[in-house]
Amino acid sequence: MKRVLEIMPLGSSAISFIGDQLSFLRNQGAYEMHLICSPGNSHNWNDFIEREGAHYYPLTIPRAIKPWQDLKNIWRIFCYMRKNNFDVVIGHQSKGVLYGMLAGRLAGIKYRIILAHGILEDTMIGMKQRIFVAENKLVTSCATHVLCVSPSVMKRRVALGIDIPQKQFILGKGTCNGVDTVNKFNPQLISAHVRDEVSAKYGLINSDFVVGFCGRLVKDKGVIELTEAIKLLHERYPEKRIKLFVIGALEKRDAIPDDIVHFLRDSTQVVFTGVVPYSEIQNYYTVMDVFVLPSYREGFPTVVLEASAMGLPIIVSRSTGCIDSIIEGVTGLYCDINAKSIANAITTFFEKEIASQYGAAARKFVVEHFEHTIIRQQMLDFLNNVISDN
Repeated sequence: MKRVLEIMPLGSSAISFIGDQLSFLRNQGAYEMHLICSPGNSHNWNDFIEREGAHYYPLTIPRAIKPWQDLKNIWRIFCYMRKNNFDVVIGHQSKGVLYGMLAGRLAGIKYRIILAHGILEDTMIGMKQRIFVAENKLVTSCATHVLCVSPSVMKRRVALGIDIPQKQFILGKGTCNGVDTVNKFNPQLISAHVRDEVSAKYGLINSDFVVGFCGRLVKDKGVIELTEAIKLLHERYPEKRIKLFVIGALEKRDAIPDDIVHFLRDSTQVVFTGVVPYSEIQNYYTVMDVFVLPSYREGFPTVVLEASAMGLPIIVSRSTGCIDSIIEGVTGLYCDINAKSIANAITTFFEKEIASQYGAAARKFVVEHFEHTIIRQQMLDFLNNVISDN
């Protein structure tokens, strides 16, 4: 039996990024799956580990650079690798990649895979960008394969000089796990009663036009520009009940300004839910009329796939990752990351017939290319090919 070790910083990332891939690879591919990450703090973390049947090694992994703790973690992972004689190591996100590739190279693991979820350097400039690119090039030199989550991530990593194309791979049209379009993100499964309950909880009425956003509330996500777009639309259409429906948590890292925070929390133009349990998130998409993600950088935005699967028209920026998540003029529209461009795109979907056409096409696009059973099989095929080709 081949042994695979996956490393990532957060337990929540394990659930959202790879989900039931662990059990699928174990059951269908006869792989012995191991997972290293910081312990999950949600109530369903233990259920997740038990359900997936993975060997779990808890390790506190800091997001920030902490040289002494990072060195100790690399040593612990190296010892775990030598003890278990792994065939494959897969590193996720910056710390998981750093730990996995360095320790994996030292431990002599034959197949060392970077799962490239995005490019931090996209929003950096000058010396800072050059330093991070140099660090990534060094880490990538320790990898045998780079599995990118989108075509634009592939191109950007080559353009920055991080990867050589010969090392790069992708699952279908992108993502690392897709979304469940059958049993979860399926509008046919959600009754009008559930939608009415969500609307009543947040004071929405039938005449509201609801602009949805879901994600971390940080500058990189374009939250400032989206907020300004809503203000602009209220100036243009004072008679129209336009609501910004925001799902997510405020963060200190890359924090948005205080005036935007106050607007999100206090304005009658905004519904601010905070974090919503993942088990319920599909219900919240049903109250939206359009979904907007004007992000400065992504890997492949899963929230766009979720919203698309729920039959919503989409507006995204032309940034890395986002550009791959829609078909322009069919499932959604591109916008520039400024208030005027976002507002103009939103007005396109004031017309219900147009919104319905885009939404239907969006769901079809995701069902055909990003249904999670498709991506799981592609991941299994990728691993099988990696091992059989050498």
